[in-house]
Amino acid sequence: MRRFTPWLILLRVACLLPGTYADTIAADNVTADLSSLQTWWHENGEINYETPVQEGNVRQSHVYSAWVKSTVDTSNTYYNTFVYETIPRNGQGNIIIPGDPTSTTTADDAVTIEADIWITMAWTQFLYSSDTWVKVTRRGDNPSVASNVVIRPTNLDLTVTDDGAGNVYILVPYSAQGLRFSVEFKDNLYDYHDSCATTTCDFVQNWHSDGPNYVSSFTDKNPIMGTEPHDALLIFASPFPSDDLVPDQTAATTYIVHPGDVPDLSSISNEVVYFMPGVHYMPATTHATLSSSVNWVYLSPGAYVKGAMQFTTEATLIKATGHGVLSGERYVYQANTAENYTNTKSNSDSLRMWTGDSTDNVQQTFLLAGPTTNAPPFNSIDFKGDLTTISIRQFDYKQVGAYFGQTDGTTLYKGSTVRDTFYHSGDDTIKTYGSNVLVENVVVWKGKTAPIIQYGWASRNIHNITVNGVNVIHMRYSSNGSHPSIIGANQVYDISESLSNNADLSKIMSNVYFGNIRAEGIGGNLMRICPLSNYKNFTLENISLEAFSVKTNGIYKSELPLFTDSTGTVAALEGFVIKNFSINGTRITQAAGNYGPSSLGALHIASTYLTNGNVTII
Repeated sequence: MRRFTPWLILLRVACLLPGTYADTIAADNVTADLSSLQTWWHENGEINYETPVQEGNVRQSHVYSAWVKSTVDTSNTYYNTFVYETIPRNGQGNIIIPGDPTSTTTADDAVTIEADIWITMAWTQFLYSSDTWVKVTRRGDNPSVASNVVIRPTNLDLTVTDDGAGNVYILVPYSAQGLRFSVEFKDNLYDYHDSCATTTCDFVQNWHSDGPNYVSSFTDKNPIMGTEPHDALLIFASPFPSDDLVPDQTAATTYIVHPGDVPDLSSISNEVVYFMPGVHYMPATTHATLSSSVNWVYLSPGAYVKGAMQFTTEATLIKATGHGVLSGERYVYQANTAENYTNTKSNSDSLRMWTGDSTDNVQQTFLLAGPTTNAPPFNSIDFKGDLTTISIRQFDYKQVGAYFGQTDGTTLYKGSTVRDTFYHSGDDTIKTYGSNVLVENVVVWKGKTAPIIQYGWASRNIHNITVNGVNVIHMRYSSNGSHPSIIGANQVYDISESLSNNADLSKIMSNVYFGNIRAEGIGGNLMRICPLSNYKNFTLENISLEAFSVKTNGIYKSELPLFTDSTGTVAALEGFVIKNFSINGTRITQAAGNYGPSSLGALHIASTYLTNGNVTII
């Protein structure tokens, strides 16, 4: 039975916070439009955690309701903030043909038990300019208290209280960078158990005897590989955007899109496409190919757009801003644009949520600031064309509902910057593929495939890469088959990692820093690196893992094997330093002797690199 019974009536309960004054609750669906706070609502919210919602509706959380109050608002009013929800496969099942529930397939889409045990992810977002209280209520007979709540990342150390009536309150301090965090209830957690001791097993469940990967009971052969909320709740508190991020709605260059069917945008002459608040939708067999005149897409707060965007402009600055949602929920997995959007994988043609055609020999920048991307069917952000002249500038960006397998984070080309971002990702997440890349202040919720930081798949000649400040709030790797690690460089695409003689030593990676990374709960290993080029000045610093699973098949063993070129020349590692790496508070060093593959550190590093001092662990 479902643990939470959906209520169609919102409860309105006046509350008294300890040590403060009595507050009021806004009437149903009253939102804030203040200088200190802005919230929004959808009258067409559909409470439905099992099937696709109506095209003009928005999936609303069946578990959570939320209200928000600014501490400087003298009315002391809690205003409604809409709580969205996303579910695995968007309720469509594992299908091949869009809209055809009979076109089922057993091909792997990385969703195994999640849909059958009704996993959900909810989120709400608001704009603020002062400290703000968020009130959270669970529908049904599910009261809660502050001691039942954990906020992740835990190092945010946010104040949580309750009113004794089943409602909890979180104080969100103002930050010019915004805050992105998970609200988790200890009585709503799910343990993901693995199925066996091989390298290719997957999660098992004991809920449905007729469902996938069922076991009647868990044994010591089914270790816990991760613990996550069964019904997640994310809070995205964003600062008000600067003027350059909000277009003039009345300008002649602005094309207004009203809720409903999204019109053809391929032949308009405007520069800006402005989506008004409300629900916009495209068929599952199309996406928006924007006119070459369009260099800016704006998603208003409260705009919910079901579809995907492709730029064709030659403008030097391309913008996607606003605090609306771009949702891929109508698409099937790997929606192939060349095959009528069917579930047919193509690295070139499968649909990206945000994409564009980079102009040859024209330096362009894609600015992505504010939007939330929901339910991507494939890699979320990729460009085509001249990839040497496109860079990404991204901040205050959120990705949720990435349950499918190949739902990567942003591809970072030369000169890209990412900061103040939340990623729920089912595949490679922070993709540092270009030189002069900077990534800061990122929160990651990781699915079961691929590393969090990825720079492999090809021999790369890249320099000056910094990833500084990553909070991994969840990881749940089920298999040893795809680099279950924080930092990874996969073998050349489609070449087996059993081969290690294809390094390109004409290339070098230099001045790389991956540091100040925290992984909470059970997680993967530190690194799985295929050195496909020479390395110089490569630092891993201040990285902590809270726990490993009890799994014994080596899934958490880090790997840094010896790679050579075709002549047998070894890839040179100069200045490869692992500094202040710890597991559950214990520092891993060569001097302590706790670094090896059978020790706490589980670092399986080629002995040649260690003996010659190419790699040091301090």
